[in-house]
Amino acid sequence: MKFKLVLIAIALMACSVIQAQVPDRPANAAPVVDLAGIINNDSLVNALNAQLDTLSKQTQNQIVVVTVDDLGGLDGKEFATQLGNKWGIGGKQLSNGFVMIVKPRNDKGAGEIGFATGYGLEGALPDVFCRRLQDDYMVPYFKDGDYAGGIKAAIDEIVPVVLDDYSKSQSQALASEGSKKKGGTGNVWLIFAVILGLGALFVTLRRRSKGATGALSSQTSQLASEETPKTEEPEKTEEPEPDDSDDEPDDESKPTEEEKPYKYEYGGGEFGGGGASTKF
Repeated sequence: MKFKLVLIAIALMACSVIQAQVPDRPANAAPVVDLAGIINNDSLVNALNAQLDTLSKQTQNQIVVVTVDDLGGLDGKEFATQLGNKWGIGGKQLSNGFVMIVKPRNDKGAGEIGFATGYGLEGALPDVFCRRLQDDYMVPYFKDGDYAGGIKAAIDEIVPVVLDDYSKSQSQALASEGSKKKGGTGNVWLIFAVILGLGALFVTLRRRSKGATGALSSQTSQLASEETPKTEEPEKTEEPEPDDSDDEPDDESKPTEEEKPYKYEYGGGEFGGGGASTKF
């Protein structure tokens, strides 16, 4: 029994050590986080940040690039998955985040690339695409020590794919909404026809009822007029209705709420098994 407890304690300690290797999310996290200091091109980092921020504003998808010196015993894909879950990259409802991890060649081992795809982007960025992107677009640059060029090449391939997937999703949503509206219009006309028929029936019955009641009331009023003398009633003067137009302000004068600008921040996205890992 004591031996089992020791094994469990060792396993928990090992898990905590591995988890500790995944860095905490920076307070002011940008899309590109160069913790390993391997990009060495501030203008390129700024350009990538602007490119990914624009993509996030257009589609709400979030792509994050993180470079690290050590993967803590994990492969690139698993490290990227843990980081994506820890940082909460992507929206909480859509889980539309994507993590790119780059570990350079150093004294701690071979270089490695890891991708983790949020559940909401697995259709647009499947595992086969991720692996091909690493092998064909990133590794050739990284083998020459050009980490900035490899990262840029991958981002330039990913962004159009995500934009295209977003456009298709929007088109499908509009088509679905249009079909619902068409079906709803048919139901509205049916309901309108039923209401119109019931209204016509009600008017017919009311007229018949008024005809019978009018005949009886005319006879009764004729008898009453013969028995009682007619008296003239004083004319009533109509009082003008009060004008409340000055009491209520015009709708145009009411202040309208301004839309809050979109802010790049992580929303709690989740990552599963999507992605790929490649060593170089």
